[in-house]
Amino acid sequence: MNFLSPDMRRRNVYLLLSSLLIVLISSCTKLERTTLGGDLLPGGDRLATDTMELPVETTSFIENDSSYIRKTDQHLLGYINDPIFGTTTAAIYLQLLPTSYPFSYPVAKDSLFLDSCVLSLSFSGTYGDTNAVSKVNLYKITDAGFKPEKLYRVNEGVSFSTADLLGSAEFTAKKLRTGFKAAYKTDTVFNQLRIRISNTFARDLLDQNNITTAFRTDSIFKEYLRGFAIIPDSTGSGNAINYFTLNALETRLNLYYRYTKRDGGTDTTVSRFTFIADTIRSANANKIHRNYSGSIAEPVLTSGLPSSLAYLQTGPGTAVKVKVPSLDTIRNKPYIIHRAEIVARQVYQGPPSVENFLVQPILHLSTYTADGKVASIPYDSLNYYINTNAIDLQRNVKYYNINTRYTGGDPSYFTNLSGNRVAEYKMNITRYIQYLVNGKTAPRDFKLTAPFFAEYSGGIAGVVSVNPFVTINPLAYGRVQLGGGSHPQYKMFVRIYYSKQ
Repeated sequence: MNFLSPDMRRRNVYLLLSSLLIVLISSCTKLERTTLGGDLLPGGDRLATDTMELPVETTSFIENDSSYIRKTDQHLLGYINDPIFGTTTAAIYLQLLPTSYPFSYPVAKDSLFLDSCVLSLSFSGTYGDTNAVSKVNLYKITDAGFKPEKLYRVNEGVSFSTADLLGSAEFTAKKLRTGFKAAYKTDTVFNQLRIRISNTFARDLLDQNNITTAFRTDSIFKEYLRGFAIIPDSTGSGNAINYFTLNALETRLNLYYRYTKRDGGTDTTVSRFTFIADTIRSANANKIHRNYSGSIAEPVLTSGLPSSLAYLQTGPGTAVKVKVPSLDTIRNKPYIIHRAEIVARQVYQGPPSVENFLVQPILHLSTYTADGKVASIPYDSLNYYINTNAIDLQRNVKYYNINTRYTGGDPSYFTNLSGNRVAEYKMNITRYIQYLVNGKTAPRDFKLTAPFFAEYSGGIAGVVSVNPFVTINPLAYGRVQLGGGSHPQYKMFVRIYYSKQ
């Protein structure tokens, strides 16, 4: 029921319409999520809102990604064969250690009887086909330089010996989610990848003691066991990259055994070796290898020339340089800019079995300075960034989050002429264009990426890094084929809604 009188209702409607008009006139930059068309402002204001579209040139290239893997980041494991972007292979390297030194078993080794040994990883999600079977192999690391204090880049791996195959496992994301019954527990184990390790390795580990061999100190143990390499088997894997958390309770080496008690009976127990996420204990690395050979994107990515298609793949991946040659023509014009955006639309490739699970990423727009460095969009820093008041002491930089709702990097979707659901991006450059038409800044080229986190050579208040704890995209999660500046149907362009003063 409506408890307001007719006069009150009329007065409220009038106030509401007046408020909406004020918002439209004074807050045009708050319209970035709205599809604008026709006259933005009422004709009675004697300001006719017009629209212009500026053509662009798009050049795709393979990004020189400098992302690194922190111990607390999710680590990737798996293999994907994408007809558009080629193959992705992700391998995990880690050290699992005793919780303290000297470490010892309950009794002497002669009274210890092996049951089994299992390496478990805490599972957190999948990119790709959740029904695809993934196969991984476990090896011993041989690299003496595998150190906990080193930050490993996404293109850095660690040496291991294929002669030291310790075990293998086949799994699907759905099975990891569903869980399974373990012999040593009464309840079901969920969200764990478990790799059974050979009895030869397990028996040797059980034979160590805290007096003469591996368990005396951290350095001695790492001489005995430098760590584990978990490598995807591309010949036995489907299209899936799986994500795991190393600093979780379930990521550990589990050694199950029985021992003889003093009263002559036996007891069953487990000793656990864990991942310790500090700079002096456990080392970690996560190599993500992209191979574009034979892919649809390869000729465009390697030509260095503008193309009718633009290819964006999440880090470590690809980027697109966007040139807008006619930006110079709108400088020093008497325009009020209501909205300016770079519009990009997905070109559907198919087949549906691939497009339905290799999803579209969040995009991020930056610019190139006159000396070729990557920088934020001029005059838009206050809207693009959210200060976290956090500092990375290792890299001596401040952390900022990216406000993707303002930037327009989140995809929206529409149905194309063939009935396929495709992504569309409308990336906000309103304030920069307003300063450009006012003659207060110079034209720049843009850089379009789908990064893990954004990194700049400059920016606001000396910022050179955006908070990797609140990432733009998970590593290797997503890719999209966009229409370039010369695409006949879904071209990329700059659209500007403006009024003349």
